[in-house]
Amino acid sequence: MKTYSLAFTLITGMLFFCGCKKDNKQTEDCFQNLNTYRQVENKLATIKQQSNGLFYMVEQGAIDTKLNPCNLPAEFQINNLQVTINGNVKSTSQNGVDPCCTENFVITTITK
Repeated sequence: MKTYSLAFTLITGMLFFCGCKKDNKQTEDCFQNLNTYRQVENKLATIKQQSNGLFYMVEQGAIDTKLNPCNLPAEFQINNLQVTINGNVKSTSQNGVDPCCTENFVITTITK
């Protein structure tokens, strides 16, 4: 009886531990085929919502550059929200559809 009790406790504990383990990696490199040409580190930015419902970011001090985040968490999708960001700016070819200065961006960390 003790053996079954111990085995049950161990198996239950392992299942609980494995089931509750959370991957802290927030990001997925959705522009993985593009080269990173600069990194943003601890930069203040403002999140903006476009008329089509999509979001972009403007780095503090930027004049005409927008960051197109591919992995903006839902809790940060708030117009005019001030955030601090880290991430990778990817090489972006201008296709004539997007404004000239929109850069693809992979967020590694974001905080309010």
